[in-house]
This record gives sequence, structure tokens and C-alpha cells, in this order.
Amino acid sequence: MMKQFLKITASIFVLCVFYGGFHHHYKKKIEKNNHVITVASHPFSRTLYYSGVVQPLKTVVVTAFSDGVIENMAFHYGDVVKEGQLLFSISSEKFQTDYKVALMQYIKAKTDFVNNKSQMQESEFLHKNQLISDDDYKAKKINYYNAQLVMIEARDALDRMMKQIDLRGTNMYDLNIEDVDKISHVLHTEENTGRLHLLSPVSGVVLLPNKDDSADGELKNVMQGDQVKQGDVLAVIGDTSGLKIHINVSEFNINQLKMGQKVEVTGAAFPNFTLEGEITAIDRQGHSAQSGLPIFPVDVTVLHLSTAEQDVIHMGMSAKVAILIENGDQIIVPIQAVFQKNGQSYVKVEDKKTGAFRDVLVTTGQTTLDSVVIESKISAGENIVLPH
Repeated sequence: MMKQFLKITASIFVLCVFYGGFHHHYKKKIEKNNHVITVASHPFSRTLYYSGVVQPLKTVVVTAFSDGVIENMAFHYGDVVKEGQLLFSISSEKFQTDYKVALMQYIKAKTDFVNNKSQMQESEFLHKNQLISDDDYKAKKINYYNAQLVMIEARDALDRMMKQIDLRGTNMYDLNIEDVDKISHVLHTEENTGRLHLLSPVSGVVLLPNKDDSADGELKNVMQGDQVKQGDVLAVIGDTSGLKIHINVSEFNINQLKMGQKVEVTGAAFPNFTLEGEITAIDRQGHSAQSGLPIFPVDVTVLHLSTAEQDVIHMGMSAKVAILIENGDQIIVPIQAVFQKNGQSYVKVEDKKTGAFRDVLVTTGQTTLDSVVIESKISAGENIVLPH
């Protein structure tokens, strides 16, 4: 019995020595043919780069108020204009007809209002003295309020048209139905009622419109003598105290961006300036791109440009946008430490207990030119194999 126990003990000892020697030889062989490194966590960041076009901080479109022909353009595209400054003079027979109709509707609505007001005042007296019923009195009040609303609407319509023309000497709002001679004179002698004056709604730079500014997607680079239709976009007034850039971000990067995230804007045409901006809009619905992969529109805004920057940076220039993505401390290994087996990613890791190297299935994250983020199964302080 004792002899058998000694034999078993001796056999186990021989196996351990053999295994230890084999493992030591195997480990030496791995270390000889490869490089063993210790994994550590490091701050991981990368920069995303995008191209775009310099656009105004905000824009206001100038549209044709009515069909007509452009008689005069009091500016050149790119000029700085003030609010209320004359931009276009347009000859419009249609506007002249619409103006006459609006004037007559206002005078009629004003007359109806005056009559209903008089009737209501009379009904108040009669109702107070119990000479008419409550229902009759309420009916007169309703007629009065309805006439008042119709007059206000007619006056607003006339007021909108009056702002487009230059009329002097006659106060249209003072005309009454009894002023037949004055009305006839206005309708037949006012030559300026067919000439529209389009003024700049805000101060800024006059720019050519983009396709997005037009309702039908069609644009006209208008010139003197051109025929225009009501609603045509003739120009855009841009606020160039800052700028905006539209970029397209792939589906792989869109979730790394957030509102207010800081960006840097540079351009080949303004190499001496690096602008600080931020993300101000992120579209959460993807759009099809030529590559077939969805893209997500993102707006980058620089809120303020100095005078020197405004003198050099012009609308329509190309620009580069750099966005720094910071992900905190990550387990980062050289990219050659990761190998593929059966379509999955593995890293050869040393077992802390036995010292043996084993293949560990890992989940990889973001990748740079020479390194990759390991998101699972490896911790800082572990040794991995890096092939020579």
C-alpha cells in the first residue's frame, strides 16, 4: 500500500515538473517571439472633421408683394443695407387693381361700421327705456361688433398695401362713402399706386437666395426688367455679425455630439483666424446620402465675428469644422494586439494565477490609426501579448 502511494506521489511530481518546464518553455517562447506589455487606462479623445460653407447667422427673405416688372434695384448683392432702405421698385398693374379693391372694401366696411354704431347707440337708449326687447338689443350689439371686425380686417389689408407704395397728399383712412369726388380722384389720378417699393425689413447684407428660401425650389437671380410673380424670393438679408455652418454627420458619430458642444472653425480663405463656435442644432432624423449611409444634419454657430474677421470672412466661403470628442479614461491597446478568430476579436492575455497566456474574447470600441479601445474583458494592470 505504501509502495503504491509513493508511486502515485512520484508520478504527480514528475508531471508537475514536466508541466512547469513545458509552461516555462512555452512562456519563454511567447516572450521571445512577441512583446508582453501591461495594459493601462488613458484619457481617450479624437477629433472629427467636417466641411461646410459659411452662411449668415440668420436670414430674412424679401419677396415680391405682387406680380410685376422690376423697374429699379437700389443695391448690389453683397451690399450692407439698413432697415427700411429701398431695395426694389416694381411696376405692377395687378397691385394697382388690388389696391383699388382694398380701398373700396375699406370705405364700405367703414361706412357699415358707422351705421351699425349709430344703430347700437339708438338701441341702447330704447332698451334702457324698455322700448325694445333684450333680443333686439343683443342683435344690434352683435351687428355692431361684426361690423367692427370687418372694418379692422379691411383696414389691415389696406395698410399692408399702403406700405408698398408712395402716396402723398391724401389720407385714405379719412375718406368716407360721401366723398365720391375724392375717391374718384384717388382711383384715377394716383400714378404711384402701380409702383411698389420693397424696403429692407432688417439691417444686414443683401445676399442671393438659396433654394431652401424658395417655396417652389426655383430661384431667380433677378435683374432690372425681369418679370416677377407674387411670393417670388428676390433677395435675402443676412445677419453677418456671426456665422452658421451646416454639416452632415454619419450615423456612427451622431450620438457623440450634443447641443452646446464646442467646435473650432477654420478656412483656407481666412488662415489667420480660428473661430470658436458651438453646436446649435442636431437633426435626429437621418437623410439618405450618395454613399448609401444615413447622414444627420447638424448646425454649427459662431455667435460673434470681430470687425477684422467680418472684413475677411464672406458668405459662401468654404470652412472646416473640428469637433473634439472626449471619452474619459479608456482601456487602450495597440491595434496589432487584437486578432481575429472565427470572425470575432481576441487578445492574448496572461492569467494572473498560472502565468499562462490565453485567448480572451473582447469587445472593441473606437479605433485610431494605431490603437483601439477595449470595452470589456480586460482590466488595467493585465499583461497582454503584442506581436513583433
